[in-house]
Amino acid sequence: MDEKEKAFALILMLYWVYKQTMELPVPYVQNDYNFAFLLLIQMYQRFERQAMPLPYFGFRIRSRILEDEMPGPWVSNDVYGNLIIRPYEFWILSGETVESFQELVTLVSRRLQNYNVGESCMTIENRILLTLIWLRQYPTYTLLSLTFGISVSAVGRIVNIMWIPMWEVVSPLIRWPAVQDWRNCRGRWPEMSNVVGCIDGTSHEILTPMTEPQEEFYSGHRKYHCIHTQVIIDNDKNIVYVHSGFLGHENDAHAYRQFGPIGPGQLMDFPNNCYILADSIYPNEYPLVTPFKSVDIVRAPRREQRRRRKFNALHRKRRVYVEHIMKEFKTFRVVGSLYRHPRWQMASIVELCVGLSQRRTDMIRDRF
Repeated sequence: MDEKEKAFALILMLYWVYKQTMELPVPYVQNDYNFAFLLLIQMYQRFERQAMPLPYFGFRIRSRILEDEMPGPWVSNDVYGNLIIRPYEFWILSGETVESFQELVTLVSRRLQNYNVGESCMTIENRILLTLIWLRQYPTYTLLSLTFGISVSAVGRIVNIMWIPMWEVVSPLIRWPAVQDWRNCRGRWPEMSNVVGCIDGTSHEILTPMTEPQEEFYSGHRKYHCIHTQVIIDNDKNIVYVHSGFLGHENDAHAYRQFGPIGPGQLMDFPNNCYILADSIYPNEYPLVTPFKSVDIVRAPRREQRRRRKFNALHRKRRVYVEHIMKEFKTFRVVGSLYRHPRWQMASIVELCVGLSQRRTDMIRDRF
């Protein structure tokens, strides 16, 4: 190839690059080999750009669908003002009457002075109502966003701030009674005059852990990953103790061994000659009283069998009260359904729901 043919070939290559890329060609270099090398590099870069995927690659599905989204401004809704004129719907959504809600607002407002709540277009009543609806109904943040007319991120900030002072207000309602208070409970159940309370556990389903060992949270009995809670009530159906946060692979007996010992002079002071009813999985040691197992009944004499079966029937009749109490606080769907939020919050969220349930029980008992 002579010099003219080389020059003509270079002109054709430059024209093709300019036509394909619509970019300025590389500057001419006297050395033909160096010039051709630079030209090949530019062609390769253009090929790489052509081989790249669509501009939506790696975008979230929301960005792909709503590329030309032009959202309007949020308009805050006064949900509290609309609900107070409908007391029944207010009770169903929040678990509070209008009067008890106002009392809760007064108590929580004092606590909010210690928190940096920032500026909000919502009143304190609407923020507490939003948190109660989240606890009671456990809707998604998107649904609460549409209901209250605020952004999803604002819903998350309000919930994460408001549940803490609410927990500080209601958690003191759950307290371990004094020894004399336990003694005063004796005799309320005539068939079991020395029994003053019941204990049982319940489970809260969680999402499958991604970073921690999954077997620690999996319950072979429940067949899902969960967190356990232990509840003790007195024989007047008041919750006197709640302890949450036990791993799912532990049963009630293991959980009972982990919280403070119960007995005279112990961390959880308890009088002599008083007893607490427990399921058969708990250890049969003072102060717990468990039912007779079927093996123990079959091996006993016939008269003793009748006595033990009668005892088990009375045991079931009274111990079922703690099941009723757990049903009440698990009407808060945040702890009664699949928990979707950080697990480190769950123990306090359970205590908050138990405190609200006890507050609701006290209100019904006093006013109705």
